[in-house]
Amino acid sequence: MTAHVITDGAVAVTVASALADEFRAGSSVRDAERRPLREELHRLFVLAPTNVP
Repeated sequence: MTAHVITDGAVAVTVASALADEFRAGSSVRDAERRPLREELHRLFVLAPTNVP
């Protein structure tokens, strides 16, 4: 699998915002249960962004 390289600042901001929204969903429950961020880190570093313009 080849990583998607973001070279445009506007795209980087869009992707970061989308990932933040994804990570925010359910974060209270995850934190209360003291679950590690494994899924989020996998999404950030392994999976390609799903909504890159």
